[in-house]
Amino acid sequence: MILQNTIASAFTLSGIGIHSGRQGRVTVHPAEENTGRVFRAGGIEIPAHYNYVADTRRCTTLGHEGTTISTVEHLLSALYGMQIDNAVIEVEGIEIPILDGSALPFVEAIQSVGIAAQTASANVMTLSKEIHVRGTSEMHVLPSETFSIRCAVAFENWTEGTANPLCEVESPAVYANEIAPARTFAFQHEVEALLAAGLAKGGSLDNALIITPPNTFSTPLRMPQEWAIHKILDIIGDLALIDARLCLTLEAVKPGHRINTELAGILLEHGQVERKG
Repeated sequence: MILQNTIASAFTLSGIGIHSGRQGRVTVHPAEENTGRVFRAGGIEIPAHYNYVADTRRCTTLGHEGTTISTVEHLLSALYGMQIDNAVIEVEGIEIPILDGSALPFVEAIQSVGIAAQTASANVMTLSKEIHVRGTSEMHVLPSETFSIRCAVAFENWTEGTANPLCEVESPAVYANEIAPARTFAFQHEVEALLAAGLAKGGSLDNALIITPPNTFSTPLRMPQEWAIHKILDIIGDLALIDARLCLTLEAVKPGHRINTELAGILLEHGQVERKG
């Protein structure tokens, strides 16, 4: 039996938004069974569901009734990876704080308050056929009894960064140790262009891994192929918008938020979601 979980008590984290440069605050509260993961901002509730995706440029933004919340993917990745099915996420500001650029601060906060098992069965998505999504990126999904992601990345001007790691997304311990620490990244020339354009206003060496090819990093890597593992972290956060535990094998090539969320919609259309009790 796969049971739903929530957190044992609330936690709060504050910090700057990497894109807006504005301070933000997020408080994650326990929630009743079958609530799902729900954002709350300015009196408006925005379910963490594919139907509420408002934008996927540079991050994943959810919106409802004129209210939007940006950069939700790292927090949602942490909640999914730690198997938190139900939570009310109170947001002050327009963007989830970037913190250190990874999902680790959210994971550590969840670990500090504890995970509370609930009595209702969890939603589980299974597939009966392969799904292939092609474009400038590519997603190939296979039916499976577990959830795993292999992510291939390659860069035009950084052959040393070609990577193809495989991550099993099967337990909170594996997620916390092998996926959550991977930080968002950018190339030095991209950072200069973003700043010149007035973007990435909250970016710093404290919340991103800056890469200068062929082999210079702003800080030591936390794990081999950290940049590719972060892509997997983002995929998990975007597929959390399905609102179900996933049983599938995903092979992703050069993923991004647009195709990640597009895949979430396709899986909702073609997958089977049921309670595993």
